[in-house]
Amino acid sequence: MPLNDIFASGAQNASANGSGVLGKPVELGVRGIQQGGWDIAAGLAGLTAAVPVAFSQELAGNGVLLLDARVAALMGELMLGNDPAALPAELSDLNSAAAAEALSQMISALGDGLGRASHRKIHAAAGELIPVPGDPAPVARGAVKDNRIALVECELKIGAHPASRLVVVLGGAAADALATERAAAPGGPELTLGPSQGAAGQRVQPVQFGTIAAPGAAESPSMGNLDLLMDVPLEITVELGRANRRVRDVLSLGPGSIVELSKLAGEPVDLLVNGKLIAKGEVVVIDENFAVRIIEILAREERLAGGL
Repeated sequence: MPLNDIFASGAQNASANGSGVLGKPVELGVRGIQQGGWDIAAGLAGLTAAVPVAFSQELAGNGVLLLDARVAALMGELMLGNDPAALPAELSDLNSAAAAEALSQMISALGDGLGRASHRKIHAAAGELIPVPGDPAPVARGAVKDNRIALVECELKIGAHPASRLVVVLGGAAADALATERAAAPGGPELTLGPSQGAAGQRVQPVQFGTIAAPGAAESPSMGNLDLLMDVPLEITVELGRANRRVRDVLSLGPGSIVELSKLAGEPVDLLVNGKLIAKGEVVVIDENFAVRIIEILAREERLAGGL
């Protein structure tokens, strides 16, 4: 089977998985594949996020998935149950963790699809999502660790948002292995159709259906996605107040100096999660430790306006 067809099958599997994870239609299509040296990676500019991929079982090797960081941020927003009208301006820490989970599941589904199309057992595991501020080629080269590569150019479309580029870079040996057909599919002999049944030499594979959940067992996409993020660490900060001072004032600070803050005595303090304001509270003392009693949770609209 041609490499294009194998990746088309893998992309279709990843699309179906992404649609379920993100709660929006996801279309991942293969636009073309180049094979050669690293000179073919010159056109990767604009891809500002990378996810290393490790293949195992019957396709050993490394790869990397490259995409626009803003698209990754959109995936993170959808994973968190938000639905922004436009691409987010940047990829925050929380978005990054959520997007990494979505991409990890899509990459795993991509590996399953590649395996079925090439009659192999393939497991694909994703690494951490890495922002790429400059040329992505060195990042790709460090992840792939091969002098020959296959560059799979894809188009990714999520819901009504504009389509964007997504590129998978594989080591040349992995691409060659995928393109090498087997004599028979695992688990049984190859079935060849005669002229009366279909195109000569065409392979017939069993249809594989996904599991259908029992009635009443389904939960909302946003809650199901949120369960995947329960172990993601978040930094909680309590802000007593702020002050603006000139450089000369800051340089003159010393022991005993007093800095007057913007908040009045007794005014609620701000509770921030990963730098985003989500609640207000009052300072209390428990045993010998400071604590905050929540007295107000910001409305969803206010939290979204603040980026959370």
